[in-house]
Amino acid sequence: MPADQAPDTAAGFDCLAPPRLRGWPAMQARIVHHVKRAALRQLHASNAGEMLLLRFYLVGEESSEQALQRELRIDPPDWLARQLDQHLADEQLHARLFAEAIVERGGTAQAAASPEEAPRPDWFSRRKLARWQQLIRRHAPHFGHGGLVPAYAIGLSAEQMASRILQRHCALIGRQHALHPLLSRVLADEDRHIRLCSHTLQRCVAPHEQARLAQLMREVRDTERGFGITGAAGMWLAGVALRLRPGATRPVQHQHHA
Repeated sequence: MPADQAPDTAAGFDCLAPPRLRGWPAMQARIVHHVKRAALRQLHASNAGEMLLLRFYLVGEESSEQALQRELRIDPPDWLARQLDQHLADEQLHARLFAEAIVERGGTAQAAASPEEAPRPDWFSRRKLARWQQLIRRHAPHFGHGGLVPAYAIGLSAEQMASRILQRHCALIGRQHALHPLLSRVLADEDRHIRLCSHTLQRCVAPHEQARLAQLMREVRDTERGFGITGAAGMWLAGVALRLRPGATRPVQHQHHA
């Protein structure tokens, strides 16, 4: 069973496990997978491309920190506040490790000391974040726990996507690559976050709210898919441009201390 599956999902919460895609969505997922593998090869062909990949991960981790601080800190119960503290600590550690890996490759990067200092996501990511905000506002009134539920639903989908991305990346580069220990470490944490998000939603959503949760998860995943092909194509083009840039250097194998 893939790591982003939820084997202990309770009855009525099947929508939390990744759906079995058919038809066009399944074909779309296959296209995205192959384009992203090709994009990873292009990005790993130059040192600048490899640093750009690490920056994608760094900004992603720091965007997660911002979401945890902003959306989920609105008077959570004690048990959830403790869980959020651990999740936030994980994201901060990941950001620090990605920043260190960029510096090891000759770049400049520093994990933000606070969410306010974090680098601003690119235009594409900002559009997706704006769409998430719309979903939270629209669905929050339909749950007893308000915006906590749609925020966690989006978080679950994002963690499942991160797990798929990291699995693909680890499989492509292999265990001998200098980045494998870092990526596999982050992957293990993301898979743990998936289980936590799933358990939190099962605990927070009442039986009469399950149908609404299923609708919400469909909308969240449709949004992810809608951005998938565009993002994959952008990654591939960036990789080609950096590899073919005059003076581009191939990556040097670094020993990572994660």
